[in-house]
Parts: sequence; C-alpha cells; structure tokens
Amino acid sequence: MLASGLLTGVILAIQAPLITPLPRVPLPKVSPGAVRAIANTNHRPAGMRSAGVLTLAIDIVTSAMHPEGDTDPEVPILAFAERGHAPQVPGPLVRVPQGTEVRLTITNKTDSAVTVGGFRPGVSAANDSIGLAAGASRELRYRLTIPGTYFYWGALGNSNWSDRLWYDSQLNGAIVVDPSDGSIKDHIFVISEWFHPYDENRPFEVVSLINGKAWPHTERLSLQQGDSTRFRVINTIALHHPMHLHGFYYRVEARGSWDKDGPITRAMQPLLNTDLLAPGGTLTLSFLPTTPGNWLFHCHFSFHMDESVTLAGSPRDSAEAARLAHSPHDPGKGGEHHMRGLVIGLQVKPAAGYVEYKAEHARNIRLLAQKKPAQLIAGATAYGFVVQSGDSAPARDSVRLPAPVLELTRGQPVRITVVNNLDEPTGVHWHGLEIESFPDGVANWSGMGDHIFPPVAPGDSFVAAFTPPRSGTFPYHSHLNERHQIQSGMYGAIIVTDQPRDPAHDHLIVAGGGGPAIEAKIESPFALVNGRRAPRPLTLTAGEVHRLRIVSVHPDWRIAFTLRNDSAVARWRAVAKDGADLPLVQATRRAAHVEMGPGETADFEFRPMVPGTWRLEVKSVESGWYIPLELIVTAARKAPPRR
Repeated sequence: MLASGLLTGVILAIQAPLITPLPRVPLPKVSPGAVRAIANTNHRPAGMRSAGVLTLAIDIVTSAMHPEGDTDPEVPILAFAERGHAPQVPGPLVRVPQGTEVRLTITNKTDSAVTVGGFRPGVSAANDSIGLAAGASRELRYRLTIPGTYFYWGALGNSNWSDRLWYDSQLNGAIVVDPSDGSIKDHIFVISEWFHPYDENRPFEVVSLINGKAWPHTERLSLQQGDSTRFRVINTIALHHPMHLHGFYYRVEARGSWDKDGPITRAMQPLLNTDLLAPGGTLTLSFLPTTPGNWLFHCHFSFHMDESVTLAGSPRDSAEAARLAHSPHDPGKGGEHHMRGLVIGLQVKPAAGYVEYKAEHARNIRLLAQKKPAQLIAGATAYGFVVQSGDSAPARDSVRLPAPVLELTRGQPVRITVVNNLDEPTGVHWHGLEIESFPDGVANWSGMGDHIFPPVAPGDSFVAAFTPPRSGTFPYHSHLNERHQIQSGMYGAIIVTDQPRDPAHDHLIVAGGGGPAIEAKIESPFALVNGRRAPRPLTLTAGEVHRLRIVSVHPDWRIAFTLRNDSAVARWRAVAKDGADLPLVQATRRAAHVEMGPGETADFEFRPMVPGTWRLEVKSVESGWYIPLELIVTAARKAPPRR
C-alpha cells in the first residue's frame, strides 16, 4: 500500500485539474550581440594535428541557440567555440590517436567565472577542474594516452557538470581517444538538456537534445543493411537514460564516465536492446542493421521523448493534446502528439536482393485497444488491451491490466490485428522483437519509402505480421502519446517460447503505470505490479527451479526489484536480458537485486530450498512508491510410493 504521506499527496494532486496544460512562460532574453551557436554532429575533429601534437584553442563565449527548428524559440547559453569558428553545441570535438600530445589554450570570454573540467581523462576530478575568471586564459599541455570515450565540460562559478541548468548547460564537448591501431567508423551522440526552473505554479521549461538538437530536428542516419554500426553515446546531464534501439540488438563494448572509460571484454559484452545510461556516463555500442526500413534509437523515458521536452509551444500534458484533437469545439487543434527530445532516426537501405517479408500460414490474434472509465487508481480511466476469443467481440469497455500476455512460438508466423476502439489515435510497438520495420508501430515513421505506418485512427485497425526469431521475454506498448497511454495501462508482455510454458515454474512480473500523469509533475506516483497495487502472491515449490520473468515498462520511473525475506536478500541466477539468453560466462548467481528502466526485461532462475515466504520488493529508485509481491514457497511434493 502507499505510505500515508504519499497517499495524501496523491489525493491532493488528483483533486487538481489533470488536463489543463501549463501556460508557456517568457524565456530568458538573449544578450545583444550574442553569437548564434550551431549544432555539432561531431563529424569533424577540432584543432590542428601534426607530428603527434594537437594544437587547439577553445573560447567560452556568450551565445544563443535554436535547440529545435530555426523558427522555434531561441534561448541564451554559454558555448564553447574553436578559435576563429562559430560556437558549437556540443563543443568542438577533440579526437586524436592514443599518445597524442595536446597543447590547449582555453579562454573565458564571458563576464562570469567558469569552472572547466574533463580535458585530461584519467586525472582525478579534483586535479582536472580549472577555475577561469572572466576574461582569463589558461594553457595546458598533456597527453591523451588511454583509449576511450569521454567529455569535457564547463559550469558557472565553482560548480560542476551535475549542477548546471540552462545558461551553462551546453558547455559540453566530446573527447575520443582512438587506439593506436585505429577505430572503426562510428557516430558520436552527446546528450544535453536546457532546463529553466520558475516557481511552483510555472515550474520549468525544458528541451532535451542530442548533438544540439531535439527531434524531429536531430540528425537522420543513413545506414546500409548488413553494415556494422557503432555508436558512442555521452550523457552530460545528471539523469539516467534507458537507451532503446528498435529492430536490433546491440553489443555493449564499453561503459564509462566523463573522465574514465571501461572497456568490456568480448565474452562479457552484454547483448541488449535497452540499456540504462548513468548520469555523466558514456556508452559504446555496436550492432548490425539486418533489416531495412526506418528505425529509432531513443531514450525510453516518455518525458524525454514527448512534448514535455519542447519549447515550441505544444501543450505539455499529452492527455490534453488528445482531448483537443477530438474536441467538437476545437476540431483538429492540438492534433496527435509527436515525438520530441532524445530521439535519433535511422534509415536502413535495403541490400541488393532484399525480399520483403510475408507472413504465410500465420496464427491470427485479434487485439483490441479499449478504455474503461474509473478502472484505475483514483477513479482514472484505464486504457488497455483485450484479446478477442472466437467470433464475438468483447465488451467495448473491457480492459485487462496489464494487457493480456501474448504467448508466441519461436519461428511461427503471427498476424496480430490491432483494433482501435479508443476515441483517439494510437500505435503499438512490439518492443525488442527483431521484425520488419512497418509493423514496428511508430506512427509516421516505421516502414520504408512511401509505405509508412500511419497513426491508427479511432475505429480503424492495422495488422502487425512477423515471425519471432528468438525465445524470450518482451514488452509491448503504445508508441503514440506514450506517457498518457502507457501510464493509463496500454502495456503488456510477450513471451516467446519453443514449447508451452509450465506456469507452475515460470512466473511473470510486470511493473507498469497505474493512473494518470499528474500535471506539473515529471513523474507520476501511480504504479501497478501485475495490474494491482496489492498483487496476488506467486506460489513456488521448495527445492525446484523457478523462472522469474521481470518486465519493467513504467514510462516514468527507474524501478528496483529486490527478492528478500526478513533476514536476507536471496540469490538468483541471471539467465536472460531483454529477451536474449545470456552466455554461460554471464549467467551467474548473484544477489537478487536489479534496477531497470522502462522497456527493460530480465529473466532469473530462483531455487528456494525450504518452505516459507519471500518478498519481491518492487519500488521506485527515487522516493515515490513501493509495492511488495509475496512469493509463497510450499513444501516439495512427495513422490508416490513404489509398488
């Protein structure tokens, strides 16, 4: 149950209007004469390199940027600029071979003191930070000897990278040190955020950026089917980002932070489609785009990819946009919500001889998107799915929370007909499944050429035809107006197996949304586990191996799962991540605790040895909510006597 203090806060929040959009507020004015910064795609290294020496001069200047389109709002910032060039967001790329000597001159051309750091990876943070008074300049000479991905930063006064808000938020730049034998071609993405707080009535304006732009203005990558691809992702803000790749698995080659990198040996490199990138963290990943079409790489927190993170003037609450889109008094105003923020588009060109997939001899499933008033916490309307059985359609207000488990068979084609019985458009994404692009379900994006997946209009339907290529645990969820629809219940689990599951030993735990997103709150306090605030216990048998399939699909929260009793944390064996089986060297026994972001799944084996009760504690990592799920262990069944 909710703690009493949180419950009181929830009730007070519910009594406030839920769908009135916050008014836009005046943005800080750009200083006269500020030079406009340009978006840096990190394709061109800065400085002059000769005879093993990089000579580089960087200035900190008063600037301004258009984080979205050229006609969208302009905001003031401080920016890094290579001497003689326009300021850039992110700052000039420092990229050199291992062992290069760097001769850096950095000058503060603003009227404020600034602290800079990160230029010398491997040096302690205390020794690497440098204070620059207004107008001051420093010269540094050092060698970059440790290959990896890093970033340098600047912050006003004596603060550091994690304290920045809006004016100094874009003082970031990538550093890549290539090994002596070189690196394969890659793409460098620097995540940043312009965040301006106000007061409790008008709390903030924010825009989230990749390489200085927010979707749909971010760079579109053109890839070739079958060509190996590498990303270096740099998180310069003090927030986590579950980075999800549609259509493909990626292999994590390294994880690090702004001042150190952590390469991972090949045998220990995890195969994932969603990875939780830490604050100030770096991530190096590679993948093979095996299927042509349009795909996405994005943060899976809904408030980092919806209209919460735009300055362009759209309503901040996604439920309000849906209401306006279908208002008889305001037809068409607001329209469907579109993606914003931390999204990169990938367009994979088909290889010669590519043949479009056809789902022949497919199993048919009819999945209905519906809603039921007063079904969730606080009397909120539940959105969700129901599977039609036979020829008779279920009641229009029937909803399952979470959505029905879709039990599929590896290698068996399936045709899922999604019928939209809502009064607003939707789309469904089969998260983590390696399928064709069109049924991937991202409205106005999935598909190829002129064959692009449209929003599924009220009363309309679409068919997702595919063949699941591997056994595993996956989520499915809305991919339109995500925060509103997923939070309200449009999520469920897909379990792909080679043979029917044994429900006595194979258990599913789905943690997701349980109510409306509260206006002016970044994160909703509502959550459900297996569709309930007080979930039904699971029954296990002592001495036998049980599989626990965990699906984390709440759009707003990082969730911690801990299996324990009153005296100890259990131990379990990790067996799969994001639907991919772990190799034996990674499938180890460990303390039964894991933190997961939206869209992540993990499978564990647990063998309780004696009867009793265990407790899977499911709670938000930050203070917010807590839901315990009991695991009741019964005595082992006695074998029948021999005759």
